[in-house]
Amino acid sequence: MSRTNKERILDYLWSISPDWATNGRIREETGIKSHQQVYLLTQELLRKGLIRGEQHGREWVFWANESPAFQLASPGPAAVLARADKRISPHAFEKLARKVMSDHFGVPLRPGSVPGVPKRFDLVSPDKNVVGDAKYFTLVRGQRLPPAKFSIIAEHVWLLEKTGAPVTFLVFGNDRQVPELWLGRYGGLVSGVAFFFLRDDGVLKPLQEARS
Repeated sequence: MSRTNKERILDYLWSISPDWATNGRIREETGIKSHQQVYLLTQELLRKGLIRGEQHGREWVFWANESPAFQLASPGPAAVLARADKRISPHAFEKLARKVMSDHFGVPLRPGSVPGVPKRFDLVSPDKNVVGDAKYFTLVRGQRLPPAKFSIIAEHVWLLEKTGAPVTFLVFGNDRQVPELWLGRYGGLVSGVAFFFLRDDGVLKPLQEARS
């Protein structure tokens, strides 16, 4: 049975979670031909609480609804509970991380890439000596980290190590248990990548220093 366009949008946002996407990016990645249809569908999914989103100027950005309320409640209450959740969005967290980590390292950090590594990182210094990524993860049902997110973290550690930058790091938000669970299992295998947790109020907490 073929998937509906709603299902394509939901599947895509879950596949890139916790990252966010604009309507234009969703249209390109899902193969839906009409930009207007994507706009109408994302607005409908947003109203139902099946995805999250916010408007920046004339552009909307959307991301998967990973809140425990959404995962544990039925579709009706989930929409209400999701809107009541006061956590910042992944997009807002990325902006906060950019400011805080720029102050922490004493250099301006912006999205960018490093030669030889097919990945656009969230936080890169002009000289590419400082490279990092920001992740706003939650646990499944507030209790466990799924294998997919274990893999995402491992992939980012591997890519950061391939940059050859003197300073590499990952900064996490939302749920501190996520990076702590990963470090508890794999932290001994990580050397050059530092781990941080950034609270929504801007307080930065080191979780594991980089080791040479």
